[in-house]
Amino acid sequence: MRGRKVAFAAVLALGLALAQGEHAHGEGLFRRLAVADGKEPLVRVMSEDGKELGRFTVPSPARLYPLPGGQYVLAVHRDAGAVSFLFGGFRLEDHGDHRDVKEENPYVAATLRTGPKPTHIFANEDTLAVFHDGDGTLALFDLRRLGLDFTPGLIATGRADHGAVALLGEAVLVGGLESGRVEVYTREGRRVLPLPQTCPRLHGEAVLGEVAAFGCLDGVLLVERRGQGFMGRKVANPPGSPEGARVGTLVAHPRAGVFVGNFGQGLAFLKPGEGRMEVLPLPARPLRFGFGPEGEALYVLTADGQFHKVDPVARRVVGSLEATSPLDTAPGLALGHGVAYLADPVRGEVVRVDLEEWKVAARLKVGGMPLGLALFEVEGVKH
Repeated sequence: MRGRKVAFAAVLALGLALAQGEHAHGEGLFRRLAVADGKEPLVRVMSEDGKELGRFTVPSPARLYPLPGGQYVLAVHRDAGAVSFLFGGFRLEDHGDHRDVKEENPYVAATLRTGPKPTHIFANEDTLAVFHDGDGTLALFDLRRLGLDFTPGLIATGRADHGAVALLGEAVLVGGLESGRVEVYTREGRRVLPLPQTCPRLHGEAVLGEVAAFGCLDGVLLVERRGQGFMGRKVANPPGSPEGARVGTLVAHPRAGVFVGNFGQGLAFLKPGEGRMEVLPLPARPLRFGFGPEGEALYVLTADGQFHKVDPVARRVVGSLEATSPLDTAPGLALGHGVAYLADPVRGEVVRVDLEEWKVAARLKVGGMPLGLALFEVEGVKH
């Protein structure tokens, strides 16, 4: 009799689960990885465990950038003057209290010849900006219409330069390495204001709230929105800085509330309101670094092949792993919720790191020279 009650309870539980759908078993994060070869015009899309799901010939070797929303990755083909939008295969259907995820084959949604030498990009939740070094034009894409319309708006700056772009609300900030200046444009392409502050050899940008930061040879230029206008101010390199040390790459996350840039064999931390840089030394030169999706930690790959976890508040290294071969050039780094992928072009591998367990979880044999990485990552329910 007791056995029948147990069996009945099990059947009842199964029936309730079926009546409620499969959400409890199919809800979570879904990931795929885009891998660009460093020599060949080739991009692969892979599953988390390294299975190849798609292989695409592209106009020229690509740099990869994840786009907001997790469904698309941008491939920038500088040598071919083109960009490609890669769809990772996660189709989302909104059902109010949840989104269904339907897995499909990945594909190249569009390849566009937007201008000569597309290089630096900037993306926020609704807009993608691509700067063309060859003629100084800027292409603006509406990310809310991806999959429906890939037609960009164009802004002409009037000169070729190695440009950096940042978006502050409806304003477009454009800086140039050769000009050493930042100019403000409207989305329609009208130049509103050239800032008076100089930024020699300008390179790298990031945004925190209403403040944009640009790396300079002699410090960091902060550009802040003030009412209807903008104000710039320079934060100088720390006294006694090593010769040649400068900020040339910047990242930021609203939760951390700090700009972080490379600085010789270390990282420079700068809070917009502090007006000074604090440098954290590292065992080797930082090649790639970025915040996790929640901004709780900063992750850094250094030239000796070590992968570090940095507390952005305490500004100290809290963990290190032997991850890749020692490298001279910056390989790809893709960060997701609880996971990181690092390219090892020397070994033809992609290294997967479990950020919660803080260990190398897998070394995926890709072949060729994997260099660029970007993650497709969506949250939803799979039936």
